[in-house]
Amino acid sequence: MVYLHSFWLKGYELYALPNYPFAIKSESSDSKILLEVMQIINSQTEKEIYKIEMDAGYCFEKVMIGEVSVGIFLFNDAANYQRIKQGDWVKFFGLSSK
Repeated sequence: MVYLHSFWLKGYELYALPNYPFAIKSESSDSKILLEVMQIINSQTEKEIYKIEMDAGYCFEKVMIGEVSVGIFLFNDAANYQRIKQGDWVKFFGLSSK
């Protein structure tokens, strides 16, 4: 995988599972999450990641970032998990682990 860039995506919220985050669509106009856009070079790796994410309960959707369509894995709802209000998993994880 190759890191391309990060991007704030409006209309989504981030939540914390014990070891990793998940995102859902949001009705709130001020909700946003920080995405890290990656390019997967190997098609077999892409298929394996897709299977892992789908088996973990995510659904897959395409979103537009500018004029580029990228895939995002989402959960359907937040259940009772903690919301990451700032939308940035790295900052949240860094703060909560201290």
